[in-house]
Amino acid sequence: MLNLFITGCYRSGTTLVEKLLHHHPQICLASQPFPLLYFYLKEAFYASKGIRRRYPLDHLFLEDAYQSEQFHWFLDQHDLTRADLEKLFDQLAEYKLGLWTPEILQFRDTISEGNFISVYRQLNDCVSRLFPKEEPIRYLGGKEVLCEEYVPYLISRDVRAIIVVRDPRDMISSLNFRQRDNLTGENRPVLYSLRAWRKSIATALAHENHANFLWLRYEDLVIDPHAVLRRITTWLELDDFPEDAFDEGIVDQRSEKWKGNSSFDDRTFVTVRSVGRFTEVMPPSVMSYVEACCYPELKALAYEFYQMNSFDGDVIRNYREPFDRIHDKFSADYSYCEEHVAEENKRYDLLTQPGETVAAELRRKWFLYPSAYEKLRRALENGEGR
Repeated sequence: MLNLFITGCYRSGTTLVEKLLHHHPQICLASQPFPLLYFYLKEAFYASKGIRRRYPLDHLFLEDAYQSEQFHWFLDQHDLTRADLEKLFDQLAEYKLGLWTPEILQFRDTISEGNFISVYRQLNDCVSRLFPKEEPIRYLGGKEVLCEEYVPYLISRDVRAIIVVRDPRDMISSLNFRQRDNLTGENRPVLYSLRAWRKSIATALAHENHANFLWLRYEDLVIDPHAVLRRITTWLELDDFPEDAFDEGIVDQRSEKWKGNSSFDDRTFVTVRSVGRFTEVMPPSVMSYVEACCYPELKALAYEFYQMNSFDGDVIRNYREPFDRIHDKFSADYSYCEEHVAEENKRYDLLTQPGETVAAELRRKWFLYPSAYEKLRRALENGEGR
């Protein structure tokens, strides 16, 4: 059996993709089957380097304390001991966030010591025991958000990985302008979430030609789900979904009707109602701010602009959060403090310079991957996206 990993920014459709793909008779997936594993190992890596960060799975923007190759080396060399595994499962037993799979706890005594990929594969094997299929399983795994830094490592170890990308204005609308609880906690600063979103885009652009990697737009999926699912099954070298796969709507891993995890309403299957909802719920000032901060990415991914015809740094400088309260782990002015405004404007300026004048290390520091920088720069230069 092969492993399949789905990730992306929060509120971007990763759960929908996981639920749809689990319907395939030869794919077995779970929702966040072992979420703390990724946090635990990233924290251990930071500890080994003496690095302190607010969140272990951060947006990586302007990260200069380590190189990704060092993280990959750590994942290979650092063994999770019996004590580590016990601590990890103890933490999982107390975990209350997200739509995760607590049934995994029953396997705590079956997981052997080993490095990340060894433990990862063992935990995935547990998923197939939790949700067995009638046909032989070809792919098993799960989804977890904000784990893009694991993608380059996993695809180099013959794991298939998918990143789901969504219009950042709809992502922010779902996150910060929701009508009901979506289990994401208090409002984070808009800039922090946009930087997390840009991590998805950078990883997708940098690895889109790798045989073990695929990225897709949420909008394309909900507009034509069957076409996108055929694209995925072709990439996985599987037969198409059975014609009656979704006759009863979407059924979750526990054989119950899945009504989605929308921030706004229930749904029985894939719907386009969520596309462009930001035009109804997002204040114009926030919309302009998102378009300014994500201007290069929106160009590269061929998203339509609603507020801006060209980049305007003053939009970033003049922005103020419309929320009464911001998560207490962040400063209230995170999105518009002088330091972050300068960073966002410099980021755009670097993309307008001749590519050969921007050193590879600057491309990595400001855009995560040199190849992602080049693709964003070309999108601005050509004035159009994909």
